[in-house]
Amino acid sequence: KDNKRWVGYQKGGPFEKWYGNNWLLVDYSNDGQKLATTDNKDYYFTFAISYSASGSKGVSFRYIESKYCFDKGGPCIFNVEKKFSDGYLLGFLNSKLCSYIVNCLNPTVNRQVGDIRRIPLVHPKRNTDDKIAYLSNRNVAIKKSLCKYYITEFSFKSSPIFLTDNTDLKQKLILFFDYENFLLAQVLLNETIINKEIFEVYDLTKRDKRMVLAKEGKNIGSLPVCSQAREAYLIESNQEFALDDIRDFINSLPAKEFSTDEREAIENGFPSLYQANNDLEEFCIRHQANPINVWYWFKQSNVVPKQRMNDIAMEFMADMIREVLMEDEDGIIPLVTNAGESILIDRLEKKFLEKGFSTAQFSSFDGVLGRELNDYLNNHFFQALSDHLNLFMYLPKTPFIWHLSSGPEHGFDCYIIIYKWSRDKLMRLKSIYLERRERALINWQSDLAGNESAAAQSEKDTIFKQLKEIEGFRKKINELLAEGYDPVLDDGVGKNIAPLQKKKMIPYDVLTAGQLKKYLNADW
Repeated sequence: KDNKRWVGYQKGGPFEKWYGNNWLLVDYSNDGQKLATTDNKDYYFTFAISYSASGSKGVSFRYIESKYCFDKGGPCIFNVEKKFSDGYLLGFLNSKLCSYIVNCLNPTVNRQVGDIRRIPLVHPKRNTDDKIAYLSNRNVAIKKSLCKYYITEFSFKSSPIFLTDNTDLKQKLILFFDYENFLLAQVLLNETIINKEIFEVYDLTKRDKRMVLAKEGKNIGSLPVCSQAREAYLIESNQEFALDDIRDFINSLPAKEFSTDEREAIENGFPSLYQANNDLEEFCIRHQANPINVWYWFKQSNVVPKQRMNDIAMEFMADMIREVLMEDEDGIIPLVTNAGESILIDRLEKKFLEKGFSTAQFSSFDGVLGRELNDYLNNHFFQALSDHLNLFMYLPKTPFIWHLSSGPEHGFDCYIIIYKWSRDKLMRLKSIYLERRERALINWQSDLAGNESAAAQSEKDTIFKQLKEIEGFRKKINELLAEGYDPVLDDGVGKNIAPLQKKKMIPYDVLTAGQLKKYLNADW
């Protein structure tokens, strides 16, 4: 109704329960005329439950707001008859019983719409519906709240580094992990209660329950807890998601005193937490540990998982660079000196201070990033961002910040942002930035002419190589312009970056060989 051209699009994605994977847009101009199919168009932009239809971890269901269209990769379920609440339906679909039924109907990794249609639905009593719906909606709210810290989500607000006022950057991340794990543990506890309620709705016998749990795994939220962990979890303060409604359940969990060896076996795994698919739930399943225990011991350990720390630092840096580039008049910022403007690293330091960070915090960011910042910007960030945005295997990577480079000698390097990129900006890059950089190198070359020291000779060799690179880079720009290169934002990353990748003007191949061929020949 608002006639927006770009609208949200559900395409499944990796295993994700309750909320998330809201990553894609499609061109919906002329009422969706460009879409390959609009068979279910009457159901577009309606509150629904979407799910990932394929994956080795099983099927997972998520609530979506009324702003998405969808296809068979991320099909949707609509509670048309309203014989039970949406929240109850979502809770049942994410239950162990439903997972067991789906695996019986189709034991492969690709679940079909017909398999979902055949799931038997039992209508619960009103009070049971209310209880399960409440817990489901709570889980949706928690997952949605956490999405605001992830740069790939529509609801992204800011980096988790801004969550607390602590001055130590690593301590900021430790506090965020504590906050996140506290909330995700609550999700897993709620799931345990939902599973038990669903067993009762379907009137399963003890034998039936054992059979389901033997196949789907125990409810990790019902495993024993140590008394110290339970006490600490219950007094943890979170105003938005208080524990009042599940406090009795937590108090009813069996208590156990864990040996030093048992606890160490779990703690030794903390450095690998969050790597690959090893999220909190997977970690608890692998170690058969209640999430309350894992939250408590992880909090006490002060461990910072390196990969997760580096990823958060990269997202933080991407958001900071995006902001600096958007504030820049032409969205072009050099990485090399003497190109007519302040280099990126100097502008980032200024932006850090504007955001309330200290010079010491800026200097210590290397430790969070895992590399020296200038080296990271020059040699690693563009690839890291591109790979991080490889959200779907068969879709191209979509970096919104590009690194243009003359080559390994760094004759000329700059970052540009696609929201300001155009044919005119490419011409400006050649006529202003490249020209100034080249002139400065020639002047420096002249200054060194009479100096025969080893250091000066080395500098002369470097300058010679850099000037040759710039000459080649200028030639590539002229070729692009002659070929009619005219980037348009709505044509997408693939089509706009393909000509640059073909001429090796970017230091990392964003597109695969097949994608490169496709986008070079795109006729839109």
